[in-house]
Amino acid sequence: MLRFLFIVWILGVILFGLVAFSSFLYSTDAEPERTQRMHMRLRMALVWPIAVLSSAGRARLRRG
Repeated sequence: MLRFLFIVWILGVILFGLVAFSSFLYSTDAEPERTQRMHMRLRMALVWPIAVLSSAGRARLRRG
């Protein structure tokens, strides 16, 4: 069971990381804001299972 949860977590990190990178590449915002937003999204990608457990976290994941 732990192995399955670890695999799901890794896949989520990869998926959310790709979304953050894609948003970084195609954004029209200025460089400092774009980079800061990508770093914030990458941090969120690492802790997404914790965010899924709270309603505020789920809303944050939906907003990006």
